[in-house]
Amino acid sequence: MSRETTRQTQRAMNQSRRLLNKHRHDHAADEAPRQQGIVGQITALTPAKGFGFLVGDGLEYFFHRSSFVRPADFDRLEPGKYVTFIPSRGPKGLRAEHLELA
Repeated sequence: MSRETTRQTQRAMNQSRRLLNKHRHDHAADEAPRQQGIVGQITALTPAKGFGFLVGDGLEYFFHRSSFVRPADFDRLEPGKYVTFIPSRGPKGLRAEHLELA
């Protein structure tokens, strides 16, 4: 992956994170109780870049280190481990949010 592609990806992820945080802030008062998480299994990890993929409910989800409730849990991950998460849809597809080790 070229440096420019990496920078574009980082900018897009940062923009998505800002929009998601703004949405959360705007709707925090009228938020319903948090939906139940589903269980997924880690299928791929790229620790140096802080992201990975998991399968839950038969679908593949992207996740980022910042999506963990406890960020230190990311460092304890390895393929095959189970997590609970809240599914969401990002600009590029399915995303796992609010991850916790199962």
